[in-house]
Amino acid sequence: MRPREAVQKHLRLHPRVAYQKLCSAERREKLAQQLPDLEPFGGAKYCGVIAVLDWDHRLPSRTMILRLNCFTSDDALRRGERAYEGRVEEIGRRDKFPEFDVPDFDGLPADEAYDCDVSLEGELSRARLTSTWRRDISDNDADAAVEVARRSDEFRKLRAETADRPPHLGDLEVVGWCPPCESDLEVWTLDVWYLTAFDGTMGRGKSLLVDVSTHKVLAIREFTVRVG
Repeated sequence: MRPREAVQKHLRLHPRVAYQKLCSAERREKLAQQLPDLEPFGGAKYCGVIAVLDWDHRLPSRTMILRLNCFTSDDALRRGERAYEGRVEEIGRRDKFPEFDVPDFDGLPADEAYDCDVSLEGELSRARLTSTWRRDISDNDADAAVEVARRSDEFRKLRAETADRPPHLGDLEVVGWCPPCESDLEVWTLDVWYLTAFDGTMGRGKSLLVDVSTHKVLAIREFTVRVG
């Protein structure tokens, strides 16, 4: 099952979303049409998806969250379904009006987990990968990505444009895997950061997206990051 099909035909609703009647059949179709075609990591295939329209812990809600828990093995899917059912039971025990804060469906186990913000009008934001493993990068892949970035024309131009960059800002740094839905590229890439300014709280710089399979920088973009 692909994520789009899961949203269109098998979308699950948090009880507080259901109570507020925030998801009609037309809304499901609209969400499915806006959803990008997610590409599994490492050439795998999805065997199942748990798609949940989650609530924002507000009554009335101001927004919603579409959570896509994607699975590439039957064992992982079974674990995900058990965790989902356990969360449903927990919500049921605590979902007593006017009690406000009940659990949501964040943090279910999945091979790949994505979140999208959803407006009350049904507009979908860009999907973002929330799996913590996105920062688990082998030394070989990290070293290769840095080397590709360092040798690239894009980095040479960047170095020339930032000739007065303070040396204490450090070297190129691999920060994580970037899925196609976040980069608008066709393949997964490694996100290599080059910090160009830091004021003690906010840092900014350029990110080079490296395809380690073809040894190419496919895109360069700006980033900002808050520390502390």
